[in-house]
Amino acid sequence: MVAIKAAGVAKFVADPPGDMRLFLVFGRDTGAITERARQLETLARSRDPAGGSPTRWGSDEVAGNPGRLSDEINAASLFGGEPVITLRITDGRHNVMAGLAPILDAPPKAGWLIVEAGDLARTSAVRKAFEANAHAAALPCYESDARDLAAMAHAMFADAGCAIEPDATDLLVATIGNDRLISRSEIEKLILFVGEGGRAGIDDVLAIVGENLDVRGDRITDDAFLGRSDAVEADLIRLRAEGQSSVALASQALRQIIALHRMSASVAAGKPPETVVKQARPPIFFNRQAAVRTVLARWQAAHIARARQIMTDAILATRRQPQLDDALVSEALQRIAARGRRSRRWRKTSR
Repeated sequence: MVAIKAAGVAKFVADPPGDMRLFLVFGRDTGAITERARQLETLARSRDPAGGSPTRWGSDEVAGNPGRLSDEINAASLFGGEPVITLRITDGRHNVMAGLAPILDAPPKAGWLIVEAGDLARTSAVRKAFEANAHAAALPCYESDARDLAAMAHAMFADAGCAIEPDATDLLVATIGNDRLISRSEIEKLILFVGEGGRAGIDDVLAIVGENLDVRGDRITDDAFLGRSDAVEADLIRLRAEGQSSVALASQALRQIIALHRMSASVAAGKPPETVVKQARPPIFFNRQAAVRTVLARWQAAHIARARQIMTDAILATRRQPQLDDALVSEALQRIAARGRRSRRWRKTSR
């Protein structure tokens, strides 16, 4: 039985046991599933250059003719090499076990089978069969976390003969999302931009990758708490022009306000804002740390709680009046910005 943990999949795929030919690649990260399957195909060809190109089937083909899979995987290719078949399960209703069972019961000595699937439950017949088979490997692929993406970025930059600054790495990871295939594509674009021997910085990341809604939502929330109403409105106008959802922005803002409220309790208990920001989990990205420290120094916990209620009420109101989404979210953020200006003045006069 070879059931690999998600964190160990990359290492395993790079060098699986020489006698292992049956692989199930599954999970929620479709990009990672595709990437791992292609890696295994490439590995198969590197170990047997005489083999032909991989053959890729859909699960409907196996469901309609189960015996064909076993026949093909056990047959030598036209040139005498080992056949490599990739089976993609495109519909969970397709019965593929009838085709897989004979191969799992009697693994081929000179043939490779790579099965691509979606997020399979532990009770899935396919997953259980691969996990229980000593000659097969089940490889879960779930969304990459920040550490995985940062490691992938540094490795890709090193392979290309260039580098990326630590702060730029943090921004890149915050921006590109969790799908491994999409992330790899964005990193490749950035590498092409800086070129061999170059060094990517923050401006390069912003120029090539841009900002996702989460990153921009964080900035808008920070601007509101710091009383920068003009900056808030300018960003909202840009978001509307791009067709972005005001409700999604409000949800992102609420998550940040909840985090601020939690951190403000630590400040109220006597911890310096600098320490609270440094110890925050999940970590606060470099480009927000100064803003968050300032907010925690200016805002009392009770006032942050009030801002939280304002945003919660706005989100509820958008459900009742969806045609007013933009206006409701804008009003909520501007109310918070007004409190931010008062907090700034109060801190100045209290010194």
